[in-house]
Amino acid sequence: MSSPGRGPLGALAGVPGLIGALARAAVLALVQTAGVVLLAAGLARAVADVAAGTTPGTALLVALGGAAVRAAGSGLGQVLAARDARRAEDTLRRRLLTRLLDGEGEAAAAAGGTGPAAVLATTRLHDLGPALATYLPTLAQTAVVPPVLLVVLGVTDWLSALLVAVTLPLVPLFMALVGLHTRDETAAAARALDRIAGHVAELVRGLPVLVGLGRAADQLAALAELGEAHRRRTLATLRIAFLSALVLEVLATLSVALVAVTVGVRLTHGTMELDVALLALLLAPEAFAPLRALGSAHHASEDAAEAAAAARAALATPAPRPVVGELPAGRPRGLTVEDLTVTFPGRGGPAVAGASFTVDPGELVALRGPSGSGKSTVLAVLAGQLLDGAAARVGGTVLRPADVAVVPQSPTTVADTVVDELRRHAGDVDPARATDLADTALDWVQGSHLRERACRTLSPGELQRVALARALVRVQRGARVLLLDEPTASLDADSTAAVAELLLRLRGSLCTVLVTHEPALAALADRTVTLPGRPALPPPHPAPLTTPAPETAAIPTGAGFGAETGAGFGAETGAVNAGPADGGLSWPRPAVVRAVTAGAASSAFGIALTAVSGWLIVRAAEQPPILTLMVAIVAVRASGLGRAVLRWLERLATHDAAFRLASTTRLRLWRALVAQGPAADRTPGRALARLVGDVGLLQDLSVRVVAPQWVAGVVLTGTTAVLTVLDPRAGLLVAAVLAAAVLATVGVHRWADRGVARSAAELQTVTLRETTATLEAAGDLRAHGLAAGAADRLDALGRRQGRAARAGAAAAALGDAVAVLATGAAAVLALAAGSAAVQAGRLDAPVAAVLALAPLALLEPLTAIGAARRSRTAWRDARSRVEAVLAEPVAADPAPADRVAAPAPVRELATEQLTAGWPGRPAVLTDLDLVATAGSGWLVVTGPSGSGKSTLLSVLMAALRSTSGEYVLGDGRRPVPTDRLTRADVQAAIAWCPQDAHVFDAPVRANLALARPRGELAGPDGEQAMRSALTAAGLGPLLADLPAGLDTPVGAGGTSLSGGERRRLAVARALLADRDVVLLDEPTAHLDPPTAAALVADLRRALAGRLVVCATHDPAVAGEQDTVLALAPSAPAPAHR
Repeated sequence: MSSPGRGPLGALAGVPGLIGALARAAVLALVQTAGVVLLAAGLARAVADVAAGTTPGTALLVALGGAAVRAAGSGLGQVLAARDARRAEDTLRRRLLTRLLDGEGEAAAAAGGTGPAAVLATTRLHDLGPALATYLPTLAQTAVVPPVLLVVLGVTDWLSALLVAVTLPLVPLFMALVGLHTRDETAAAARALDRIAGHVAELVRGLPVLVGLGRAADQLAALAELGEAHRRRTLATLRIAFLSALVLEVLATLSVALVAVTVGVRLTHGTMELDVALLALLLAPEAFAPLRALGSAHHASEDAAEAAAAARAALATPAPRPVVGELPAGRPRGLTVEDLTVTFPGRGGPAVAGASFTVDPGELVALRGPSGSGKSTVLAVLAGQLLDGAAARVGGTVLRPADVAVVPQSPTTVADTVVDELRRHAGDVDPARATDLADTALDWVQGSHLRERACRTLSPGELQRVALARALVRVQRGARVLLLDEPTASLDADSTAAVAELLLRLRGSLCTVLVTHEPALAALADRTVTLPGRPALPPPHPAPLTTPAPETAAIPTGAGFGAETGAGFGAETGAVNAGPADGGLSWPRPAVVRAVTAGAASSAFGIALTAVSGWLIVRAAEQPPILTLMVAIVAVRASGLGRAVLRWLERLATHDAAFRLASTTRLRLWRALVAQGPAADRTPGRALARLVGDVGLLQDLSVRVVAPQWVAGVVLTGTTAVLTVLDPRAGLLVAAVLAAAVLATVGVHRWADRGVARSAAELQTVTLRETTATLEAAGDLRAHGLAAGAADRLDALGRRQGRAARAGAAAAALGDAVAVLATGAAAVLALAAGSAAVQAGRLDAPVAAVLALAPLALLEPLTAIGAARRSRTAWRDARSRVEAVLAEPVAADPAPADRVAAPAPVRELATEQLTAGWPGRPAVLTDLDLVATAGSGWLVVTGPSGSGKSTLLSVLMAALRSTSGEYVLGDGRRPVPTDRLTRADVQAAIAWCPQDAHVFDAPVRANLALARPRGELAGPDGEQAMRSALTAAGLGPLLADLPAGLDTPVGAGGTSLSGGERRRLAVARALLADRDVVLLDEPTAHLDPPTAAALVADLRRALAGRLVVCATHDPAVAGEQDTVLALAPSAPAPAHR
């Protein structure tokens, strides 16, 4: 994209179609200007006729025609502007999505990470459309309206034209100064929103880790601080922007007042005609109106400009160099790797050094080596997921057939259900064929029972089977290379045997590369390629991590997660007042009262300004003593200033309330997810859709819904009441017209809500969810050649959202056109009634001017009703989605009166006749009895996938409450039923290393510091404790190899570490938690047998004297002193929800 240029469109450089859209907006602006001139001229002539004692006729028809022309230009202009803006948004979004899904994520990294990139491609670019639809027409009106009106004024009254021409340039000058001040603040506010998105995505991915270490609630502090920083920054920017609007309003008011004074003086001296004076009075503020509107629109466009700049930066990111080449024609369709070298930034040496091997067609080659030797890295290169770029330097030659099938070590899904996931990986085939391929693949992996399962409910073992089925779908589509990275790491013995049987079935038909630590699978290989590497074994006598007795904490205190490291994630984990834990999803009543009061008063001053100005001019035409007009002159000035000040206060009050609502709601959602624990929907896309998308909708829409409809009701009712007092007939006519306009506006939006327009806001969150999920799975999609198809799918979803938004914009345009026509018609009818009253002697001519001009000032509150009505449904829908998350069932704590003190230290745990299952699912554990005691060996839990091992650990963590039976903790003297303890009490004694232990996008130090409250791992003693924990987990050699040591970043999801290294880092983190009870879920997954044996030995040494429960598929974990609990297979049910 082009670099940003100068001028009013410079910041939007690269947004397609701007010039054409601006030209069309200019033509419609000219039409609206013609309508304004006709309306003003007709009303001015009609009022003059009334003052002269004659009946206005043609003049009223001209005014009504001007109102119709203005309404038509306004409505058509809004429709065309919305269409042009959405076209620009669609084009830019497609370019951005294609770039984000290309390469290896460098464009997403430039946008701030997966979460911020998803927000950019959806929410921020979607906001680009409305911003352009407002900014471009306003910019066109600024270029067209003032010059045209100056010409009209110059023809009718050159002095008024001169005064307007002299004061008019002050407005853009001040706007430019304000824009320079707010530009950086707007960028900072946008970055704060990106930080929230990135932080939320990381929190949700790592929720099991945070729950397992008892740190989930602490993250409220970081989330609250980010939300508060965003609120403060944005409000600071808005305060200046709104203050600029106030000053612009004052400048315009003073300029119009100057015109009014000169006109009044000339009227009192009889040197000016009344109709010319009224025309000058009506057109002068219209000359300033586009500039004032441009100030507000420019602020809205700053967000659009920031989005465009972020998109430019992502699109301009240098693309990495592809490493994989296709085999020359005529060469056997095998696979060749020559001198492959991979080096990651921040590592002391290459992750892969000079690897060379070949795989013949039909051959199965096992790629082996110690944990951390680069096996997964080689497979990532072969799959086309790792390229030569900023993330890694890759050299050498890799040749293979174009189509591959990949089973990654940590698969990521995109679709909601398993069968839909497999259909997506079928690629571009008809739906029936895709379903057949999916069913066949599931049958091959013995996973037909998973067909309709939600992907988010899959256990790690079930997810691996789905990943294998995805690869088999690609095989059926013609892939001739199969790459498998630890396909059985989370599978039980029977499932592993089924995978071995499948590989035997495929043998000879595919070129297969297998990475595995499973001897039974490795034995199937035709040939083994061993990668050299330093085994990640600890020194013979590692420093002691803890003392044998759990009562004594041997780990010195240290820094909290991210403290003193510069890590952005989790740096604030101290206590914080996060706001109320419950309450409605709307503003507090005092905030509503403040906003409505300020808004109604501001509108009332605006109406008074117009009405009193009309009275003043007509009264001045009667040439009274000038002193009799002083009260009215002062009232005009006070009304102008009061309107500006109160409008500023109202805007600040409404936006502050909206931001506070967003922050409180975000914290409530996080509390709900924490309370749901492993049962929570932790899909990053869904989490961002709720915590960012829906919270953002509640924030933005509440500004348009909560106060404006009350303000409009108060102002419209009050104005018609005053007009009725002045002249009952005129008041009733105005009331009838306004009521008809309100009913028409409501009817239009109800009609739109029955169509696609209602879905626009919901589609915004759906698009955010789908985009996040797709970017998370980008590597898997690229490996299967599905990146372009994924971009097409997201683009289609975005265009669908755009069509819905355009339907809403059409309804809005029609509603606003009705409002414009209604205010003009109300003015004409009121003046007609006033004329009859004047001729009958019941009314003075100046009061008739009030009847004519007051309805014109009702345009803003009338259009606010339409804006509130079209936003109300979307606001309610967003509230419903948030409330659904808040209403999810959670493991309830006992009532305060039933609670007892937790045992300390915990030396034993036991269950009796325990039955447990996930909400809405059959029980996974039934009538379970177990006993575990500290110091008497581990309790090793085994069983096939789906038998309830991870469910049992969730029960022991109190993340899931049993439905019957008893679970007790004891200190060796008294057992305490956990149903009389809070979740926090239970989790304070337990550290849990979950199977899907997430490694956060932060340095090694920050990941380890998360194990303790902030401040407990600071200083040299804390660093030594971290090093001891890493050594005990088998990462001593890795630590010595890192140039930055503990301060080395591990990348998003720990991508710079191997699967085994990530697992051992998670184990080290659990060791540092220093709890009485340690729960280990598959601690040896992804480790080679020697490293696994060494890790288990060191864990036993480090955890001596503690109570340990270990769930595993690895039979080598159980020792002679251990108690083995073998769980029986259960009915299919998720290990995690």
